[in-house]
Amino acid sequence: MNGTPVRFLLFSAALFCLVFAVQCGKETKDTGALLQAGRQALDSGDFNTAINLFKEALEQKPSDRDLLYYLAISYKRFDLIDSAYYYFRRARVYSPRDRDINKELVELCPIYGDYDCAINAIAVMVVTGDNEKMYWPVLAELYYRKNDPDMAVKYYRLLIDDDPDDKSYYLPLATTLSQMGQFEQSNQVLLLAEKNLGPSSEGFANIAVNYINLERFDKAEEFFRKSLAVNPENIPVWINLAQILSSRNDVAKKREALEIYKRYQAETPRAYNLDSVIAALESELGE
Repeated sequence: MNGTPVRFLLFSAALFCLVFAVQCGKETKDTGALLQAGRQALDSGDFNTAINLFKEALEQKPSDRDLLYYLAISYKRFDLIDSAYYYFRRARVYSPRDRDINKELVELCPIYGDYDCAINAIAVMVVTGDNEKMYWPVLAELYYRKNDPDMAVKYYRLLIDDDPDDKSYYLPLATTLSQMGQFEQSNQVLLLAEKNLGPSSEGFANIAVNYINLERFDKAEEFFRKSLAVNPENIPVWINLAQILSSRNDVAKKREALEIYKRYQAETPRAYNLDSVIAALESELGE
């Protein structure tokens, strides 16, 4: 009598283990089947079905790399970029060095101002085989947006040193240096651009602005005039030149400034208050 309950309990335990094993096998099989069906739907362009299948499978395996990755891909192809970004980020938690995941994050993270995410993703791509040089333009912009000017300057300089004839990076580098208060260094970059690429109205105007910040108004005047020699139709530069001239202790320059203001008064935004400026300058000159 005493042995029967023991045998019954042992039999029940064995039955429980058998049922549990079958159930576990069924669950695993179901997840795999859902993944396969989801990938088929994804490949056929039925993104909504793919999303639903992958999400159902994730309820069973919430940390599965493939389910998270293909769900993110499905959202991306369905133009639901917010959700794609979320699931790529989540996938990277479980597979931090995965190249496919990080490649997607290099593209998506900047859209959301998540510059550290993009920079870290690039670091993974480099550590796992890519040449960092291919990311220099992206890194320069990411660090600029991230408000890390030292690193932005580093990559802009690398780009210019690598290809001095590419005009894309001189002005961003000069602008970054100006924002750092390094006006002389900014002008060195802009003058190097002139030497390598030829004169530029915008480049000369930026040099002039740097000289204003350095309180070297004679040089600012010189480079505003150089800018206008390249492009005499640039009205904002004419107005900037007039502002420099009107501030000088020189009657001839003040008269030239007055002439410029009157010439471009109708085409200058009202925010400049040229009516008042002209009246004050006329009064000063006795005109």
